[in-house]
Amino acid sequence: MRNLRFFLLTMCAGLHKQASAQTFNARYDAWGRSDMGWSVELLPDSTYVIFSNSSYLDSLLYSSVVTSIRINANGEPLDTSRLILPERATYVGWTNASGPFGSGSGIIGGSTAALGDTNRATLYWYDQNGHISDQRELPLPGRSWIGRQAKQAPDGGYVLCGETSTVGYIDAFILKTDPAGILQWVKTYGGPSVDVASSIDMYASTGGYFMGGEWRQSNSDKQMWVQSLNDTGAVQWSKIWGSVYDEVQAHITTLGDGNILVASNWGTAVGNSVKYLAKLSREDGSIIWSHTYGTQCEGCLLLVGQEIEPGGDLIAVGHTLVPGSSYFGAILRTTGTGDSLWMRNYQYADDSVSNGKGLFSDVQPTPDGGFIAVGVALGIAGVYGQHVWVVKTDSMGCIEPGCNMVTGMETQITNTRDALRVYPNPVPQGGTLQLELNLPASFTPQGELKLTVVNSLGQLVETQAWHGIRQQLAIGQLPAGLYHLHLSDATRWISGGRFVVE
Repeated sequence: MRNLRFFLLTMCAGLHKQASAQTFNARYDAWGRSDMGWSVELLPDSTYVIFSNSSYLDSLLYSSVVTSIRINANGEPLDTSRLILPERATYVGWTNASGPFGSGSGIIGGSTAALGDTNRATLYWYDQNGHISDQRELPLPGRSWIGRQAKQAPDGGYVLCGETSTVGYIDAFILKTDPAGILQWVKTYGGPSVDVASSIDMYASTGGYFMGGEWRQSNSDKQMWVQSLNDTGAVQWSKIWGSVYDEVQAHITTLGDGNILVASNWGTAVGNSVKYLAKLSREDGSIIWSHTYGTQCEGCLLLVGQEIEPGGDLIAVGHTLVPGSSYFGAILRTTGTGDSLWMRNYQYADDSVSNGKGLFSDVQPTPDGGFIAVGVALGIAGVYGQHVWVVKTDSMGCIEPGCNMVTGMETQITNTRDALRVYPNPVPQGGTLQLELNLPASFTPQGELKLTVVNSLGQLVETQAWHGIRQQLAIGQLPAGLYHLHLSDATRWISGGRFVVE
């Protein structure tokens, strides 16, 4: 059944999505300093807004500042905004920290920090243009309240989760405000150690909430933690589970059927884990299904999972640490029961960076059937070497449609897509296509290069070895239409292009 499901997905992608899905890879350095992308949302005008932390020079110190970057469907930056508070650093809370309203505006969970008065839980509002429009620090006792994720509650107010520290330990918290952002109640949860809440969502059937986070059993055993809360924050059930090794914070999302999707990792050895998804019952937190994905590594995890449409497939992002290489962004698509359809890694390389690192923090399905993932690109030449990173793929996770037909391909190098020059284009039937490869000087292929040709239906047309810088491709009697080219080495998609046969 799984193979049939993958076949049908591949055919549908070829017939309906690959020709129309816009794809791109982009890095943004909005203010010339250190940037980290945390969350992405679709706006009413079909543009996207990315919420990030960037840097701001305040007196003689560089401080973090909450920033929005609005981009169009091609990845081109349109504008930016940021909310600067006097003598305050401001922070987006964590992965998938924002929550949109039906109107297209929304809320972001986070915090502020200042010397002598640190870590104030904070709500940030954004408008229909993606601009940071307002903020409110919550008046909570003590000095350490870090907000992580915010959502709008059914009554128009807001809920914010995070962690608060006192002497000797850290507790999770949930707070609730009215529609004006005025605090109504706050509850803390946890044991005599370090326990945090990083995600929150609605429990529509009761008007309560689900909370996801991390419970520390010991210094060497962090476990996933999910709670069901009523509309005043009282615990209805609590589930703590995991291996005998560390798991990261459980990111939770309420599914269309009211149950709970959990994205995390599953510890397999000291320092190692595999990617992990689970579905929990809304009634008592029992596990309906759970799956692990890929091989173990030091940095294998999923940070966010989403439902593509109610009752449909799931999409999740995180990262992978490839032995002998670096962190790659990772995207996983599964069926609604967690069976893997595809999982791909994403890396970048350019003239200054031959082995760049990248992490994905959030993902959203896009109206054309593809996905947009946001995070951080590390190892960039510059003062801090850290940019907001956005990758837009088609429904199969491809930057160039048809990458799923490339045998052995596990990783896509995102910003060498245009290294392959194709001409003449269009090319007449019976003609010859000229191909020219211009890779960064620092780039080193891993194994022999090969060229793969895929038609617009996602079907494999031809595969041949690639040698040197220039090569010819005889068109022969290929039917008129659109074709996609893919250049790859032993495990990586390196570049691609497309041509039309007339």
